[in-house]
Amino acid sequence: MHPWSRTDFLPALSAEGVESRAHRLPVRNMPPDDTNDRDSLSSMTVAELREICRERGLLVSGKKAEIIDRILGEPDEEEVEPEAPEALILEETPPVVREKSSSQRVEEALSGKEATIQPQIAEVVEAEIVVAEPIIVEETESESEETTEDDKASLVITIPSISSLGDEWKKFAAVAVVVLLVGVLATQFLQRASGFETRELHYGDSMDFMISDSRIEIQGEEMLGLVRDSTGGVLEDACEELSVEMSGTGQVSVTDGFDDGAVGMTDSLGRSGFATVEKAISMDLNVDFEGRTWRDPGDCGSIKWVLEGNELVIDSTSWTEIEDVKTIRTDSSINFRDADMEATNLRAVTYGTNSLGGIGDILPTLSFPLTPIELNEFFGNAVIKEGARSTDPDLGWDSDWSWEVKQELSDPSHGLVYEVRMEHEDIRDCYGHAHLTLWVKDGSPWPVRQVADIVLDKDLQTSRCDFLSSAISEEILPEGRLTIAMTMSKTGSGKFGSDAVDWGRNYLKPTAGEDRPGTTSERSWVDSMVDESDIREFPIEDATSCLKSTYPNHQASQALESGGYVWKSEWSQQDGVPEWNLSWVDDMDRSGWLVLRQVLAQPANGCEMTSEDTNPTGEVSWNRDSIPRTQTMGLLESRVLEDDRYPGLSQYLESGGEWHEQANVGYRLSVTQDNEILSLLPGDLGDGKVTLTAGRDWESGGRDRSVEMAMDAETGEMVLWYLIDRSS
Repeated sequence: MHPWSRTDFLPALSAEGVESRAHRLPVRNMPPDDTNDRDSLSSMTVAELREICRERGLLVSGKKAEIIDRILGEPDEEEVEPEAPEALILEETPPVVREKSSSQRVEEALSGKEATIQPQIAEVVEAEIVVAEPIIVEETESESEETTEDDKASLVITIPSISSLGDEWKKFAAVAVVVLLVGVLATQFLQRASGFETRELHYGDSMDFMISDSRIEIQGEEMLGLVRDSTGGVLEDACEELSVEMSGTGQVSVTDGFDDGAVGMTDSLGRSGFATVEKAISMDLNVDFEGRTWRDPGDCGSIKWVLEGNELVIDSTSWTEIEDVKTIRTDSSINFRDADMEATNLRAVTYGTNSLGGIGDILPTLSFPLTPIELNEFFGNAVIKEGARSTDPDLGWDSDWSWEVKQELSDPSHGLVYEVRMEHEDIRDCYGHAHLTLWVKDGSPWPVRQVADIVLDKDLQTSRCDFLSSAISEEILPEGRLTIAMTMSKTGSGKFGSDAVDWGRNYLKPTAGEDRPGTTSERSWVDSMVDESDIREFPIEDATSCLKSTYPNHQASQALESGGYVWKSEWSQQDGVPEWNLSWVDDMDRSGWLVLRQVLAQPANGCEMTSEDTNPTGEVSWNRDSIPRTQTMGLLESRVLEDDRYPGLSQYLESGGEWHEQANVGYRLSVTQDNEILSLLPGDLGDGKVTLTAGRDWESGGRDRSVEMAMDAETGEMVLWYLIDRSS
C-alpha cells in the first residue's frame, strides 16, 4: 500500500481566474429542411426545430428529443398539451440582467467559457475534479435562444467516479456530507432571480429559530460509509442503516460592520481590502443516533445500535464581496460531543463551493432547503400573493426550483403569513425529490417557518432526466438512499437593521491582476513540477537528478529518461533528514512509487531509496500533453507561509519562516482520461490541473490534530484548508 499522507485525497481545483483551454461550442444557424433525417435534426438547436414545427402546424413545446420525434411523425406517448399554452412561448424577449440558468452554465462548462469539465474513468487514480461557479451576465435575445430545455441541468458539475478517487477521498467527501446534513454551508444560497415584495436584507438583521421534527435517515452501506468514515470512530458501530433525530435552536444574522455596514476580508489570493457582507449562522443541536450494527467484521446484522445524548454545535460565517456579489471566504466549525463527553472538532475554511469538487457543486442546491432562506435573494421582485407562481409569464423565472403561493393563513405565533410550496425539478426527474414549504411574512427577510422534505436515491431516476443530470446522479451519488425531514420555526421577534445591504456598490479594491502570480512566472515541466525552493533542502530537481545517477537501471529512472514524469510527490523531514515520496509514470502506462532520502556524505552528497513498489499496468495513465504550465513550488510555498496572507493557517505549518519540522509539502497532477461520456461532449477536455498540497499531523494534550490545505498551482489561489481535532 502506498504510504501517502492525507494530502492525496484533496480535490482538484477550479479553473476560475485562468484562461480556459477548452473550445467554445459552435453556434449553428441552419434553415429548416423538409428532407431532414434524425441525424440532421439532432444537429439543430431547439429554436430551429420549433420553427420547423410552426411551419408544419405542429406543437412546438417539449424537449429536443420530443420535438424531433414529432417532426419525424413518431408518436409521443407522454405528451398531452392543450393549444392555449403555445401563446406563452415568446419569440422575443428584451435583454435582462440575471443569473445564468443551469443550462447556460452547462453550455459554458462544456465550451470552456468558464471552466473545464473533467470526467474520469473508475480506478484511474490520476483522475480528479474541476468545477465552475456561476456568474452574473447580460443575456441577449440570441443567447437565450441557444439556452434550451433540452440542455437543462441543475448543476454545473464534473462526472467523477467515486471508486477512482480512493478511500481517503471518501473520508474527505464524508466531511462535506456531514456539513450538508446539518446545513453548515448555510451561507451558500441559490441566487436571484395586494401581496408584498420580500424585504431586502439589511445590515444588523437577525432571527432566532427552533429546529424540531427533524430526522435524517441513511440506507445503504456505500452512502453510510461516507459518513461513518469521517466521524473519528463515533459511528463505527453503524452499518447499512442509520437514523439521526435532531432538535435544538439556531440563529442567522448579518453583521453591521464599520464600513457603511460592510466588513473587510481577504480573498483566495490572500489580498486584503475587500468590502464584504458578513453572514453568520449557528446551531446548537441535540442529536440521537440509531441503526443496525455489525454481526461480525464485514457482516452487518439486524441488531439495533443506539447512541443517545449527543451534542452538535455548528458555527459558520461567510463573507460575500459586495460589488460582485460573490462569496470569497467561508469559515465553518463543527463541534461534536458524545454522551461520554468525547469531542471531535472540525474547522474548514473554503473559498467558494468549487473548492469541494463535485460535492461542492451539489452542496448549494441541497443545503439551500436546510437553513433559513434569504427570501429577497431567492424571489427578487416577485410579489407574494395567493396564486402567484414561478410559471407566471411576466416573471421570467429562471431557476430549477418551481414554486406556488397558496392562501394566506393566520397563525397564532406568527400572525398573517402566506404559504409557499416549492419543488426542485431536476431532483424530481433524476434522483428523488426535494419539497420545501415556507411561511412568508411581510417584513421578514427569512421565512417564519420552513419545512424540508428531501429524498436522494439515484434508483428513482425517471425517463424525464436529461443526459448530463443522469450522468451526474449516477457518478456523484453513492449507492443508497438519503432522506431528510427538517422543520425550522422563528422564535421571538428578531432584530431588523436600518440600512439595506448596498449590493453592487463600487469602491476601491485590489485590481484583478494585483499580487497575483502571472503567466510570466509559470514554468513548463520536465521530470516534475518545478521546485526551486529557497526554504527546503533537497528540492525535487536534486532528488530526480540523484535518482537517475544513483539508480540508472531502476524503472523510475528509465521512465524519467524516456518522457515519463512524477505526477504526485510529497517532501517531508524524517528525523530532520529530508526525503521525497515520488509517484512516477512512463509513456507505456507503467507506474510506481518510491521514497528517496537525502544522504549527506563526503566527497559528494547523494541519496538512498528506502522503499518502493510498482502499480498494476494501466492503474495510472501517462498524459504529458495534459500537463499545464505551473508556478514553482518555491514561489507558492513562500505565499502560504506568510503570516498575514491566510489568517489561521500559517500558525500550524510555519516555524521561523520555514516549514514546521512535522509538515509535508508536495503536489498532485490530475488529468482527464478517455471515457464513453467524453465522446458525447464537445470541446478539448484533456487539460490537467495541478494542486499544491501541504499538511501536518501531530499530537498535543491527548488530542490528535491534523491540518491540510490545497492551492491551485497555476493561479496561486488558495482553495481550502481544514483542521481536524479528536481524542487520541
